[in-house]
Amino acid sequence: MVIGIILAINFNERLPRIISPTSSIITLQEMQNNLEKENELYKDKLAEIENMISVLQDQTKHTQTDLKDLVADVEEKKAKVGLTKIEDEGIVVVLNDSEQRETNPNSIAHASDIRDLVNHFFQNGAKAISIEGAGEKEERISFFTSIDCIVNTVLINGTKIVPPFKIRVLGDRDRMITAINDRVALKQIYDRVDKESLEFHMLDGQIMVKLTKYSGPAEIKNAKLK
Repeated sequence: MVIGIILAINFNERLPRIISPTSSIITLQEMQNNLEKENELYKDKLAEIENMISVLQDQTKHTQTDLKDLVADVEEKKAKVGLTKIEDEGIVVVLNDSEQRETNPNSIAHASDIRDLVNHFFQNGAKAISIEGAGEKEERISFFTSIDCIVNTVLINGTKIVPPFKIRVLGDRDRMITAINDRVALKQIYDRVDKESLEFHMLDGQIMVKLTKYSGPAEIKNAKLK
């Protein structure tokens, strides 16, 4: 009940939002900047709430022995939706703009490429995925994740991510390696690798892979974990 009250209070606090996204006064760049600022505020608030929950859970473990199973169940569900850090065997894939060709739609990495790869890996049994961009900005892929673009800017969970992209994939290594080498399923990417020198390859030596926890927006009205 205490955790529920804390979540209800904090998630209902209003964050600054754009009043009129269609107003001619607000440029596309300003919309992007406002989105990034709002996202950072949200992440700070989410981190604060998670810290409060962790403190309450630790207290519960020591003072309410009859609730230990409940706390363990919460931890398990947090792991399933990506709210905890994780490390397991897997691969790291690099996707980057071509450095050998002039910039054109086929020589750069797009948000749609990342979406295709994420879907492809999950279809082949991936357990968890995160995307890291330049500056070590890493975003965990979860049920809530959005992968979009504004002009040439890639937004993952509302966070601006720029190439080179490192796609960290947890799962059976042999299956993941087979998946990345599937030139039929990934034909559009491999065609651009061959014709436009788009950079797409797996990093060697990465066996145990670490993923950050999900820290983006989490608005769900109806959901059920199985």
